[in-house]
Amino acid sequence: MRASPGVEVRRILRVAPDVVFGAFAEAAVVEQWLRPAPDVKLTVLDLDFRPGGTYRFAYDVPDGRRMIVGGTYRAIERPSRIVFSWLIEPPDEHAGIDSEVTVTLVPVGAATELTIRHAKFDRADADARHAQGWAGALDLFESLHGGGA
Repeated sequence: MRASPGVEVRRILRVAPDVVFGAFAEAAVVEQWLRPAPDVKLTVLDLDFRPGGTYRFAYDVPDGRRMIVGGTYRAIERPSRIVFSWLIEPPDEHAGIDSEVTVTLVPVGAATELTIRHAKFDRADADARHAQGWAGALDLFESLHGGGA
């Protein structure tokens, strides 16, 4: 299997960078949108949003399975950049892949250009799954904040 080049998802969001940044920083807000689809439930088990801090999320899917994801915040630069590891726990098929997410926020007038780069999968089959997951999460974010620009 070939190595993964990673995925990149971009959106123009109709809110200021500080609002988007805050959506990654507060557990109650993260639970509302950081999930791949509306029928997936997210429970934030831990969120220590600071450089070196950790997080742990539980995703409950409609068929009854639960996927746990955790990681460490490697860089936090308010309101423009967040970098964190993304490690899925067993028994998920993508467990054990210590990938990395880089979130970049750029002001565009009163809106924000959001870029999410998820890389270092080392498995090509992870690309489509994560691209779809991030796109779904951003759809949910836009539904909470009045859509994209």
